[in-house]
Amino acid sequence: MLPREKSVLGILTFALVLALAGAAPAVEPAGAALAVLAYALHITTFDPIFNTILRPRPKTWGLIALNLLPYIAAIALGLWNPTAFAVAAAMFAAYTALALRGLARSVPGVVMGTAMLSSIFLLARAMMSPAVSLYDYAVYVLFVGYHVATAYYVESRLAFRETSPLAPFAPWIPAVAVAAAARPLLLVAAVEPTAKFALNAVRNVKYRTAREISKMGWQELARSALLTAILAVLYHV
Repeated sequence: MLPREKSVLGILTFALVLALAGAAPAVEPAGAALAVLAYALHITTFDPIFNTILRPRPKTWGLIALNLLPYIAAIALGLWNPTAFAVAAAMFAAYTALALRGLARSVPGVVMGTAMLSSIFLLARAMMSPAVSLYDYAVYVLFVGYHVATAYYVESRLAFRETSPLAPFAPWIPAVAVAAAARPLLLVAAVEPTAKFALNAVRNVKYRTAREISKMGWQELARSALLTAILAVLYHV
């Protein structure tokens, strides 16, 4: 069962692709296999977990534990990076805390969940090649910052939410600053998103119908793919 939300499938897929691009050509076969296994588990169990997270059942916790197994195996095999795994674990813990408070579907929950899913990039990158560099962290910050900012962007365009169109800039500006400090060329990847957020701040159009929201979902999926492609290319420039 694939996730109902296109954004979830997109973030998880692009995180894996970007991790592969970052680790290439020195990819650890066993680590890559575990990363792909983790990806398969995430996309097939996301909805059953998310749909029951407000009232967790034994099956919910069982599925969460199942999703953690590839990462536990990576640690056992030495195919991991302590710092990278600690960062991702912090994101997971923060989202779980919000979910257990009944806030999984609130704006903070959606934003934190987006950060958690985006952090799969850092986990997969470390599993494929444990020597994670400062540049990898800069890419991670920009990748997560973009998706968190986009989560705010989407929320600001939903008629039933009251999110400010300026909200995307809160995570996006620091993310761009950190990435640019590590490697100025990463600013190339920031051009289209910055224009998107700026235009939304000037003219915030609200969507009310399922058709409008679905269309926006496909547009954001394409934009996420574009960002991922640019970041993947910049890894090898």
